[in-house]
Amino acid sequence: MNKRACLTPTMAMPDDGEALWGLGGLWIIKVSAAQSGELYSILEVRLVKGCATPLHVHPEDDETFIVLDGELALLVEGQRVDAGPGGIVHLPGGGIHAWRVESNIARFLIIATAQHEAFYRECCQPAPSLTQPPNAGEIDLSIIIPAGERHGVQIISPPPQY
Repeated sequence: MNKRACLTPTMAMPDDGEALWGLGGLWIIKVSAAQSGELYSILEVRLVKGCATPLHVHPEDDETFIVLDGELALLVEGQRVDAGPGGIVHLPGGGIHAWRVESNIARFLIIATAQHEAFYRECCQPAPSLTQPPNAGEIDLSIIIPAGERHGVQIISPPPQY
C-alpha cells in the first residue's frame, strides 16, 4: 500500500505541536516528517536575543525560514541578511550559514527535511510547557556536533560575529 495513502490531515493551532527544549530555546514541531509522509517538517522556533547557531552546512537538506515576530540576522555564504516579520529566506542544501536572534524574542517557522527534523530532535528534549528553557539562549556544541555527524550537519565554527 502507498505510504502516503495512510496520511491524515494535520491541524496545528497557535499552541499546538510537540514542544522541545534545546538549541537555545523552545522548538515546536507543528507538522512532523511522519505526518507529511517524510516530505518535510514544519517547526515553530521561539528564541531569545543573542541566541545563535554555529556556522554550519548541511549538503543534503534545504531549509526555509519564515519570520513571524522579531528579527533574525542570517549569515549566508558570508553575507548578512536581516529578516523581520514576513521575511522568508530559503537556503538550498550545501550553503554555509548561521543565524542569530537580534530582537528580544523571535518567533519563526522552519521548513526542513525529515533528516533535519531528526537532527533537531536529537539536539533537544521534551519540554514540559511552551516556555523558554532555564538555559534560554545557550547552545551546547558537545550535543550539536555529534548529532550533526549523524544527520548530515557539519559544524564549521562556533557562532560567528557578523
